[in-house]
Amino acid sequence: MILQAPLDRIFLRKVIEYQAKIGQADMRIEKQQVVTSPPADNSAPERAIAPTGSLDNVSGNNRMRGLSLLLSPLWLCLLAALIIRVWLAVRTHGTLDGDEALLGIQAEHILQGERPIYFYGIPYFGSLEAYVAALIFALFGPSVAALRAETTMFGLLLVATTWWLASLLGRAARLPSYARTIFATVAALVAAIPPLYDAIVEMRTGGGWIETFILMLLLLVAAFRLTTRWREGASLRELALRWAVIGFLVGFGMWIYPLISEAILAAGLWIIIDRIIAIVQDVRASEPLASALWRSLRGLLLAVVAIPACVIGFTPGIIWGAQHQWANITFIRSLGGGWSLQRLRTVEHVASMYRTCVAPRIISGATPVESKLLMAIHSPLLLLGVSCIFLTAALLVVSWLWPHPALVQPRRLASLPALFGACTAVLYCTSSASASILISCTADFGGHYASTLALALPFFFATVFTLASMVLYEKSRKPQTEAAHEAHEARAARPVPSAPAPARRLSLAALIALGALLLAYLGGQAVTYGLTNADEAFQSAYCTIAPAQYGPIIAYMEREHIHYAWATNLLGYQISFETDNRIILADPLPLIHPAIAINRIPAYTNAVKNADRPAMLVFVKHGDPHPYLLQQLDAAHVTYHVAFFPSQPGVDVMVVTPVNRTVSPLASKSLDIFYCGIH
Repeated sequence: MILQAPLDRIFLRKVIEYQAKIGQADMRIEKQQVVTSPPADNSAPERAIAPTGSLDNVSGNNRMRGLSLLLSPLWLCLLAALIIRVWLAVRTHGTLDGDEALLGIQAEHILQGERPIYFYGIPYFGSLEAYVAALIFALFGPSVAALRAETTMFGLLLVATTWWLASLLGRAARLPSYARTIFATVAALVAAIPPLYDAIVEMRTGGGWIETFILMLLLLVAAFRLTTRWREGASLRELALRWAVIGFLVGFGMWIYPLISEAILAAGLWIIIDRIIAIVQDVRASEPLASALWRSLRGLLLAVVAIPACVIGFTPGIIWGAQHQWANITFIRSLGGGWSLQRLRTVEHVASMYRTCVAPRIISGATPVESKLLMAIHSPLLLLGVSCIFLTAALLVVSWLWPHPALVQPRRLASLPALFGACTAVLYCTSSASASILISCTADFGGHYASTLALALPFFFATVFTLASMVLYEKSRKPQTEAAHEAHEARAARPVPSAPAPARRLSLAALIALGALLLAYLGGQAVTYGLTNADEAFQSAYCTIAPAQYGPIIAYMEREHIHYAWATNLLGYQISFETDNRIILADPLPLIHPAIAINRIPAYTNAVKNADRPAMLVFVKHGDPHPYLLQQLDAAHVTYHVAFFPSQPGVDVMVVTPVNRTVSPLASKSLDIFYCGIH
């Protein structure tokens, strides 16, 4: 007992010395880090200072960075993303829509020697996704699980890219290390467990959606790094390389899917705004206007380097376009739809639908048709998402109108994501492709085109939760700091810890509540994954009555030795894919004049057209013993075999096989019934 007090004092002194060393190390690391400054900053541009130190210090810093990466919360975010996507894929029992199955067919054909450049019949979906799927098929065989694995893999890359951009924004905002971790973690977690509607879009293999999302974020990262390094006085060679990266991403993205134009617009505006602000700052710093203009113009002239890089990225599209009368370029030019009074009215109606139907669905995760329970869960999720968006927007507006130093951090954190979110909304409302949403909000024919808003959503959440946690954390520390200062002044031999001040207790409670709110949001989103209708989640908006499972139909057709059949593409591609093309189905609609469908695979259409007594698959009302098609065959004295299979509630799939002669749906208008519907 006599030695207890001296030992306590020695231990306390050692702890204080250790904390001082840790603080000095943190300060050294902070000084060595490059400070970036986005366009939203009104302070004078800063130059990077090269770190100095011994080789031992460099080696130690590298070890610390390696350890921090190993212990990074990013791994937790990636694990959450993997689990939630695998769960959704397993729960939906491998349901595919027609376009997803068509991509699987294209991947199978790639393994057989085909080298497509675009998705079948569409001159704007680059076939990158099909080649990646073909690689997975080569390793594990073609299956629905392999297709879902492909998009899941890219989903993990999307989370990592979100973390990367969030880390850059946090560093530019000069957040404390703990706040940078919070910002990046919140953004990555929201990206890892996105709203259900957005997760379904990301996991579809319809031609390159998830790949385009990643390229969009990479383009924002490239533009952000260009402007920050420009302000830091990077060499012209480095700036030229960064312009080349931007050009390549633009060209490559335009080949994959022109939807990347939203990120192109945002990146372009970001660079232009940065240069305008930089010129204004230089002039305010008493630099001649001519000198400031020349510095910016010299860097902008380097954008010429982006042109050949863009051409390289778009090379597959150039090769295809030269062989097909530049149909891909014609399509890209037509996206605007032209301008007229009627066009302006259409844009107005689309904007109204975006505000009342599309955006709420993307923010909350609600699906077009869902149960009352899911609607009840999605309502508070929508409220929280909208609140984060409006709070972030309010902070940005106030920071521009009232340039207070305390508002610099939110301005730096949210300016680029907010600009990108605004570009997604504007281009969606003005694009001709979005007009299909006017048919029906419930049918959701064009709502998925606006799902890029989900890429900005994590940063709105991260901005609000990070700034709130910083305020609460600093308040919780203040009473403790004051108490420690008083204890030091009193020079107590053995200070006794006092009870936390009421203000500190309230701040800690608020911090816990803030974390609980985030977990409740993420948990609520995860719950909706488990409550969604498993048979309808991945159904095409153009055919919601297609079967969730094709196993019984395939088993019957193989047992009856049916190798060719007529069916709508939205019903037939799944069977062709799941049988590895042992059964070929084709849609007669592209051959009926006037053609109202795309002849995606002409070889399939010709094979069924020339087949002997191909079968016919149509949708019929459940329980109807003698549907319309059978009546037409009876009137034509055609004998047949028939079988019925359940599809969706109230709907069956009827498989009819002519016996005594071939029946072609092209021979009579009475057989023009191969649609996703009941005649």
